[in-house]
Amino acid sequence: MFGIEVVCYLFLGGVGGGLCAVLATLALAVPAASVAQSVQPAYRGFFARGWSLAALLLFAGALCLLADSGNYPALPQLFLSGRLTYLTVGAYALATALGCCLAAMVFWRCARCVRSRAVYRAAHGLLLAAGVVVALYTGLFLADIPAVAFWHTPWLPPLFLCSSLSCGLALTPLVAWAGGAWPALARALRPLVAVDAAVIGLEMLCLALVVALPLLDAGADSFAAAQRAAALDVAAGAGAPLFWVAVVGAGLVLPLGLEVARRRHAPSLPFFAVVAVLVVAGALLMRYCIVNAGTHPVVYLMGV
Repeated sequence: MFGIEVVCYLFLGGVGGGLCAVLATLALAVPAASVAQSVQPAYRGFFARGWSLAALLLFAGALCLLADSGNYPALPQLFLSGRLTYLTVGAYALATALGCCLAAMVFWRCARCVRSRAVYRAAHGLLLAAGVVVALYTGLFLADIPAVAFWHTPWLPPLFLCSSLSCGLALTPLVAWAGGAWPALARALRPLVAVDAAVIGLEMLCLALVVALPLLDAGADSFAAAQRAAALDVAAGAGAPLFWVAVVGAGLVLPLGLEVARRRHAPSLPFFAVVAVLVVAGALLMRYCIVNAGTHPVVYLMGV
């Protein structure tokens, strides 16, 4: 059975990976002239704070995963076993992303200019790939457990990926504000509203498939029955109010509606703050609902 540590890992690791991917994409889009001769203070403050936050989230997520495993002596085997499994790939991706985030943080705090544009692009391309892999792995981590029928679906990894990217997009303007770069970067960050709206739309589609497909499966085997029982628990069980009100309503529909309504206007910092709170809280509760439904004692035993 899984504890709250796994929920925290799925959330913290996913958000850290999503923020890492968003920051790397924005770094790749920085005009060459802005970093070739002298790194502007606005970019320095924004990216230094952003990579610090991403590293902190990834580190906290790794600690939660380690705390849940409890098998600390076996930890080196994740890196030394030589076998490629979801677990080892995830461990390598998490370690790579964390190390790269720390290196990027030091670079943006200390570097005065970019001496090699090719190295700059390659490094941030690696950060982008590492962030996506970490965010995607949080879903693969659950989907690779066939004994828990509700998690054993190909739609769970893209759901967690979209949720993680949405959190990263929602947090980015707040990172700019915390780094003192909001006045300089506010105009450049406004397109994130449209991008986040599209990602939330994809997230809603994936969530609908995760919950609805088991309900439409008329299979009589125990695996299909366990999936239906878990989906019913999410959609109509004791946790249904939390799922429909907090996850779907407040975490997806409301921020999507706000972003669509503001598409023709200049979003303000308070707008971004409200959307970030809704998206991040919804992402945490979505993971809680999915983990809780899959590990319900009766549902869990049906899938064994």
